[in-house]
Amino acid sequence: MTKTIELLNCFKPDSDYFENARYGSLEELKELLLYKRIVKWDKDHLELEDGTKVTIEMSENDCCAYAGGEFKDVKLDAIITDVKIGEQVEGGVEESGESENYNTVTIYHNQNEIALAECYANDGNGGFYYSIASLVIGDIHFPVVEA
Repeated sequence: MTKTIELLNCFKPDSDYFENARYGSLEELKELLLYKRIVKWDKDHLELEDGTKVTIEMSENDCCAYAGGEFKDVKLDAIITDVKIGEQVEGGVEESGESENYNTVTIYHNQNEIALAECYANDGNGGFYYSIASLVIGDIHFPVVEA
């Protein structure tokens, strides 16, 4: 797999928030994370031993659609040896017509899970809009789920 999730070429992170923002590949995400230790965390971010901060953010949206997520089950001081992005799961359609999709990024030390990033994206009122949730390191967005 060479990309996180497949997006149309016209998509790009919201430049109002990130002047030099761009989307990155799974290989690039691994280059930034592998063989580093998680030294601090809360539900909103991971901090690695070299000062790298990883967050989950809404890269794009329109109107009333939204996206986000949180980190869970993080174990400190283990070296990151692999990162896997799961398959996007479609949520049910609500009465309003909107739906929410989900995906999980799993961070491993050897074969042991050391962190989960649980992400969601909602397609807004009536399902007419879109949003993208990404792992973000600096100005690089790594898309995880879209709706």
